[in-house]
Amino acid sequence: MNILHPASVILLGLAFLLFASTRSEVLLIALGGGSAILALLIARFHLLRILRRSRWLLLTMLLLFGWMTPGTAMPLLPGATEEGLWLAVENVARLLIAIATVSLLLGVLPPAALVSGMRSLLAPLAGLGGFRDRLAVRLMLTLEAVEAARLGGEDGSATASSLGLPVVPIGPADYAVALCSAGLMLYAVLA
Repeated sequence: MNILHPASVILLGLAFLLFASTRSEVLLIALGGGSAILALLIARFHLLRILRRSRWLLLTMLLLFGWMTPGTAMPLLPGATEEGLWLAVENVARLLIAIATVSLLLGVLPPAALVSGMRSLLAPLAGLGGFRDRLAVRLMLTLEAVEAARLGGEDGSATASSLGLPVVPIGPADYAVALCSAGLMLYAVLA
């Protein structure tokens, strides 16, 4: 039995992402490392797959910031600057936080719950003529096709009759998470 609504889990992930990415220097690096370790423990498969796919982006960020930023030259690394390496570490940590957060969401929520949570978070846009429902169906079809391709299925196409989103009631814990998430986002913006 799930304790939290999928929308609450996604909202908490977004709040953490906003909070962690607005920190600086040592706290940012600690949050980046901590979130990566947590994702490695909980969602190892997703984290390693996303890191493997983004390795060139991470390397490019390190090289561009570390070696193209003017500043104090590093004696042991020709062409690198101290300021550039700090910028590289900070930006790589921000990207690592985002990758770890997405990995945790993918590891904790099954695809149907992920789509259901996103659809719930888009409820304020319900007056736009079924926008959130069309988005949910497209996302669910995409996730199912990706999963079928990953598992080696040839067809990979789902019929409309096989699509279904879980209906999870909102409980007291969801309200507490929403308040904590709002407070964390407010603190991240104001601090």
